[in-house]
Amino acid sequence: MQPSLATRSIWLFSKQANAAPPAAAPPSTVPSELVDLPETASEASVTPWTPTADAALSDATAQVSSFPQPEILDTAAALAPLQYGDLALLGLSGWSPAGLSSWMLELVNVSTGLPWFHTIVAGTFLSRLLLLPFSIKQLRNSASLAPYQPRLLELKDEFNRAYAAGDQLAVQRIALKQRSLYAESGVSMVPMLLMPFLQLPVTLGMFFCIKRLCALPLEQLHWSGVSFLPDLTVPDPYYILPIASAVLINLQLAVSASDMIATAERTTAAHMINAFRVVSIVSIPFFGHFPSGLNLYILTGMVAMLMQTSILKLDAVRRILRIPLRSKDMLVEPVKFKESIDHLKKWFREQNRIAQERAQKGRKW
Repeated sequence: MQPSLATRSIWLFSKQANAAPPAAAPPSTVPSELVDLPETASEASVTPWTPTADAALSDATAQVSSFPQPEILDTAAALAPLQYGDLALLGLSGWSPAGLSSWMLELVNVSTGLPWFHTIVAGTFLSRLLLLPFSIKQLRNSASLAPYQPRLLELKDEFNRAYAAGDQLAVQRIALKQRSLYAESGVSMVPMLLMPFLQLPVTLGMFFCIKRLCALPLEQLHWSGVSFLPDLTVPDPYYILPIASAVLINLQLAVSASDMIATAERTTAAHMINAFRVVSIVSIPFFGHFPSGLNLYILTGMVAMLMQTSILKLDAVRRILRIPLRSKDMLVEPVKFKESIDHLKKWFREQNRIAQERAQKGRKW
């Protein structure tokens, strides 16, 4: 029996196994009966041999098997199910965010036997489930801070004026007022600022993990398991996945608009939403060059985020998760694109005026 070349395990790495030495071939011995074979056997009458159907089939099979068949072997290897440790042998699993994501996808694929289309979908939902506690905490902080937002915006303007004037005492005094408002709302400043960055390793890890699997490519990805998207390593020729992702991004922006403005200036947040809408449309040709497996991850991620945002908007769910209910003053009217363009022009003029004032002050010195 041929020994195994590698010892596979469910964990991140696999160890090479030493091949056992081949057993010594037994010495060939000639039976004594064949030595004393009489010469009269050659003179015996020989009856003609007629080949049977089984013999002809075995002879044809032996002739075909003697020719090289690389395509058949590659297809058989690709159709073979993935085993624990295969991605580690390929150098795709490790302790990086992308390596841990590869290990998770391998665990889902091997343990469930799902095809890779459904493996990517299940892995994406699983990653969003891991981020759910952070999303709930972030939403709870923003909702708790929403009633204090007008006062925080006033302190922000005072802080900018004091910093521009060089009044360090006023800057420290305003910073203490901001901390007291955060403490009154029950929100800690540092965790609130770090919460979005804590979710980036999982999101980017899944992105680069699937990108590496499609770029290698992993042979099993050539057979996705669904007829309408057979190969996950090639781009979508009809741009269905990028367009669907752009539509879902716009739906997500519309659903989560009231939560986005809770921690920013209302007008500025509305203009940022319009900017994100433009980016989602412009990025369609860029996403169109991605492999279908990567676009499938983006599309599934947007579906998961849209479902999560819609569920967390329900008052019953917010009461269970101790998230403050939304008030009517948090709702804002959508800003038209013409208003966003005028706001951008105004911002450029303001920045130009500030730059000219600083240049004039520099000339005086």
